[in-house]
Amino acid sequence: MQLSVSGHHVEVTPPLRGYVEKKLERIVRHFDHVIDVNVVLSVDKLARKVEANVHVRGKDLHAEAVDGDMYAAIDL
Repeated sequence: MQLSVSGHHVEVTPPLRGYVEKKLERIVRHFDHVIDVNVVLSVDKLARKVEANVHVRGKDLHAEAVDGDMYAAIDL
């Protein structure tokens, strides 16, 4: 699985990147052939937003979550 983590108006620190990687390890249990995952972390005033695009064989999945805390948004 190839993982791309980028930030929009936020610096992606090593602990933040590690937390995203740890949470996305679970996706391999649900899908056999995960091609790549693109995660975008962004900050807009008081809202922290996480968007993830998962490309598996034959399907593209999109997830989005907004919370006041970046780690809580990743959990969602």
